[in-house]
Amino acid sequence: MPLRSAVSWAFLLLFGGNFEKITQQKSDLSRKVETSNPIDSRRGIFMKTILKLLLPIALCVTVLSPAHAESAGRAGAYLKMGIGARALGMGSAFTAVADDSTAAFWNPAGLATLDKPEASFMHANLTLDRKYNFFNYAHILRGKEGKKKGVVALSYIRFGVDGIPETRLATGNTSGPFVPADGLPATNPGGTYTAGKNVYIFSYFDDTETSTFGTYARRLNERWYGGVNVKSLRQDLFTNSANSWGFDLGFLYKATPKATFGLSIRDLGETLTWDTASGHSDRVPVTTTAGVGYKPRSNVTLAADINKVTDMTAKFRAGAEWWIKDFAALRLGSQAGDLTLGASFKVETWRFDYSYVDETLGEAHRISASKQF
Repeated sequence: MPLRSAVSWAFLLLFGGNFEKITQQKSDLSRKVETSNPIDSRRGIFMKTILKLLLPIALCVTVLSPAHAESAGRAGAYLKMGIGARALGMGSAFTAVADDSTAAFWNPAGLATLDKPEASFMHANLTLDRKYNFFNYAHILRGKEGKKKGVVALSYIRFGVDGIPETRLATGNTSGPFVPADGLPATNPGGTYTAGKNVYIFSYFDDTETSTFGTYARRLNERWYGGVNVKSLRQDLFTNSANSWGFDLGFLYKATPKATFGLSIRDLGETLTWDTASGHSDRVPVTTTAGVGYKPRSNVTLAADINKVTDMTAKFRAGAEWWIKDFAALRLGSQAGDLTLGASFKVETWRFDYSYVDETLGEAHRISASKQF
């Protein structure tokens, strides 16, 4: 099944009106089964659940098929890091939780569960002088009678390193504005520099990567939610830049009041094309995540995800959230074996989050905040 066909099915679910009719027919059939005997009733409910899960699983398999498994590189690596200190404190196992405005990143379908407009912010100073910033706002769409029609959101991510020095090796006997009186930059014919002590800084430049995306999410029926992101990516490095368009898909299924299943497919169709003479391009690998969330108690959430990036081994994520009081929470998780910790503090309509992640490149601390309107 071609990727275009899979995407068409997804958009049909989100924007078409037949899905509710189809599921209503299934619901009527299940009611007939329930009127027979308890065993047949349970079988009918089980089969109904399996049928509902088949479509997103089929879509997942389609995207991961060999026809779409080729990857030209690891462009857009920052898109795999995650946003929001709350989710990160839970080991990034947030696909089936996705109950705040950061769901726009983790699983856009989760936005459809919001009842109030919400804004989120995040800032992180990471190792190697990397900075990661995120902002978004989610708005509830309502009809004339106040009935919710869906949720839209606008999000922005900026990641990069600022103030990278451009250096040259100075030799020779002619002076310049950025070199000593006895030297000018010296390069080999291939453009490389000979190692030595006389290295001078000529200028500074930034390596920045940004992602701006709009989200639309809606409730599909009593238990199903769907969402889609349309994204614009850009990278600026020295004097060159690259751009791309892409999108994400997400589905959320509330099996019971306590159990939820989620599926997200991110970075579809994203290839950064550079404005160089060669027109070099870097493909952003697709990320597919399936997750489950469970609330044994109203103040406790358990979650687990399987995360698969194209051409990489699938990774397991798990986390837990415990609200001690209405205003304070603690979190614990594991992200592919790395320890994660987190905490939250609520003040009226504000929530402040902190997370700690023991990453490969060093310890990472993130702070985020969200506000409901």
